[in-house]
Amino acid sequence: MVTVIPNATLLLVQLASFIVLIIILNALLFKPVLKHLSERDAKIAGQHEDASGYADKAQAMFHDFERELADARVKANQSYHSLQQEGMSRQRERLSQAKAEAQSMMEKARAQVSAESGRARETLEKEMAKLPGEIASKLLGRPV
Repeated sequence: MVTVIPNATLLLVQLASFIVLIIILNALLFKPVLKHLSERDAKIAGQHEDASGYADKAQAMFHDFERELADARVKANQSYHSLQQEGMSRQRERLSQAKAEAQSMMEKARAQVSAESGRARETLEKEMAKLPGEIASKLLGRPV
């Protein structure tokens, strides 16, 4: 078996190999890993900023949508009320036309009834003038 007695040379060789190993590991492992981690952190921070920007944009779009929806509801209510008023005015107009037409028909019917009653009265008066003579003829049994 070999026994190694520590001396200053062995310590310097170990120290030198340790420093060389640190330099090599730093160049090949630590710097790339740290660079990759910092790039990843930067990318995550950028995506977080993008996400918060998109969230703000979505919030603004939502408020715009709500405002437009409220405006559309107001316009719909105005249209509804204007159409309702227009319908009511048309209803009143048609009702007044129907009343006028009914009044006209009633007047025509009254005039027709009046004319027919006048003709009937004239016919009855003519026949009433003949009636006493006919009654007398029948009672006497001879023409009068």
